[in-house]
Amino acid sequence: MQNPAVALSVSTSTKRRSSSTHHSERQQRLEQNGIYMKTSALLQRASKQLCNDLLAGDRSPDQHPWYPVERTNEVLERLHVLNEARLQRDVTPWLVPSAEHLYFSGCAELGYIGEEIQAEWKRCEPMGGSRPKPDFVVGLQRSAFEDEELCKLENYATPQRPFLFTPNLSFPFLVCEAKTGQIGIDQADSQNIHSASIAVRAVLRLYSAAYGRDHEKTQGLLGRILVFSVSHNNRLVNLYGHYAVASNSKDGKDGTTEGLEYFRYDIAMFSLTMYDGRDRYKAYNFIRNVYDDFALEHLRRIQDAVAGTVLCDDDSGFKTPGEPASVSLRQENRKIREQMDKLLLQLQEQRKESREQLQRQEQESKGQMDKLLIQVEEQRKDSEQQRKESKEQLDRILAMVTGSKRIDS
Repeated sequence: MQNPAVALSVSTSTKRRSSSTHHSERQQRLEQNGIYMKTSALLQRASKQLCNDLLAGDRSPDQHPWYPVERTNEVLERLHVLNEARLQRDVTPWLVPSAEHLYFSGCAELGYIGEEIQAEWKRCEPMGGSRPKPDFVVGLQRSAFEDEELCKLENYATPQRPFLFTPNLSFPFLVCEAKTGQIGIDQADSQNIHSASIAVRAVLRLYSAAYGRDHEKTQGLLGRILVFSVSHNNRLVNLYGHYAVASNSKDGKDGTTEGLEYFRYDIAMFSLTMYDGRDRYKAYNFIRNVYDDFALEHLRRIQDAVAGTVLCDDDSGFKTPGEPASVSLRQENRKIREQMDKLLLQLQEQRKESREQLQRQEQESKGQMDKLLIQVEEQRKDSEQQRKESKEQLDRILAMVTGSKRIDS
């Protein structure tokens, strides 16, 4: 009979070899499409500096989700044997905060940012793998663009040149995958680089369509980080920047037919458990900086390319199919959303003013109450003094009367 410990060791070793084989196959498939899980020497120095700037700061979540912060280590340990859904529920929110939650919590400047959870990218062409379906992805909402810009983008868009990756999200700039265990985080890295490379390719194809492949604006994007990704399990979190460079390949691979190769830059790796969780919120701080500093630059970059494209002509003989809804309905929905955003901002301002007014009233009431208490105390002291003086005067009168009676007698 086989020793159970030996059987377990053999089973574990077999799983590791199988996982290693699958990882090698995934990596080989990516490389066949011009995607490399490494850094290129052609990465721009400005992008490296950008990553350092985004790492700066020490912001942490204002409110820890679901459980007391002092029990985080216990939660992370338990997640080691649980599924990815638990990891995404209990850990991902304080590593990669929701931009929309921040917006509804008062960060009005993030209103143009949208996000999706496990939404398949049906509107774009994959790069050798299956269609991406990130655990969490952040990009631009339709409302980030003017009507004319939307018209241009809809006329431009095809699966090979995507505008909307999901029905509600365009041009992603941040993708996140959460997997359990060390094997899982390797898989997350592979999925992220595939998704991020598609997003990078979309920006470059937009610029090529607007200005031409050899234009200085298009060439200026080569070697520049255009998309970020986060991979994590219950112990580690990896941050990457993704970009493309000109290819030297001449073998006609599918991924290099445009003369581009896609790489990633290792920005940082943080432990969630070591050193008493010292680096636990470094990823959160990085993502907040991406929202505050990089996202607007990303939007301006897309708008710059759209400005260089040809305005769609409703009378033209051929037009790339847009969304199923009519243009007028989309415009009306956009106006309604803008009105709702304005109303939300007004409500937030009114609520802030009401709080401030209430605080002022409370302070004034407290001041008046304090003054009233002081007056009452002073009146009490005066009354007590008067009683004391009256008693003393009465005692003197009684003493005088008593003394007079003694003299008469």
